[in-house]
Amino acid sequence: MTSELCEDYKELLAANALTALDAADASALDTHLRSCVDCRSEEGDWEEIAAYLALDAAPLEPSPQLRERILSSVRADHSNVKLSNTRADLPAKPGAGARDSKVLAFEKPPRYVWASLGSFGAIAATFLLAALIISLLVVWQQNRAMQNELARVATETQEVKTQLDHERAVVQLLTSPDAQLAKLAGTNVAPGAHAMLAYDKNGRAMLMAKGLPAAPAGKAYQLWYIMGGKPMPGKMLTTDSAGNAVLEGQIPTAALAGAIFAVTLEPEGGMPAPTGEIYLRSAA
Repeated sequence: MTSELCEDYKELLAANALTALDAADASALDTHLRSCVDCRSEEGDWEEIAAYLALDAAPLEPSPQLRERILSSVRADHSNVKLSNTRADLPAKPGAGARDSKVLAFEKPPRYVWASLGSFGAIAATFLLAALIISLLVVWQQNRAMQNELARVATETQEVKTQLDHERAVVQLLTSPDAQLAKLAGTNVAPGAHAMLAYDKNGRAMLMAKGLPAAPAGKAYQLWYIMGGKPMPGKMLTTDSAGNAVLEGQIPTAALAGAIFAVTLEPEGGMPAPTGEIYLRSAA
């Protein structure tokens, strides 16, 4: 009898490992497992198999024919259970002896195989949904990576365009028929520095400096236009780590007729009159 009972319950172990039992089946199986060592051992085997299936299962779509066969089996099983319950509710025949009244029928647990199989479609649908979610996540990540790459390419393209526009402006300025060049040499505080200032008749100018020492904290280089011994302040220069700087601006109209160009080290933000030493200076 015990072996037959185990066989009935063992039919539920596979479905239980897949979490496909309803509450009543799961409760009945749990009660049996508390007192059956063999079934508990087999339950562990099924749970291990289910774990491997979860890692390696490919999403499957159950066919409509399989779903209909399963549902038909479930309906038939349900009808048999109702018929059995109806017979159990009928009154016992009169005349039964005292001995018969003391015999207790051992009720076998109903066979839930088809009821459990009815959940396989839901399991397959769950796997399919999980695969769909994973696919959507992969597509989203690929789309995000592509957007980042497009943004990076757009930034690089803009930087190249800006550089090309700058170089084109330099070429146009240097090749202009009325362009003038002024060379600035380094003084004794910056003997390795030098610069060139190109400008046209409209005052459009570009200063290109090289080899300036790194400016101390709170200090920056400033351009000056010196006319008749009076300096006129210009823009501030920003140097890179090598001491190079490029400055585009407009020369004051008064300085176009002839001026000395100089670069001094001043407090950040600039000064209305030079206060620091001269680092670069053009010839008179």
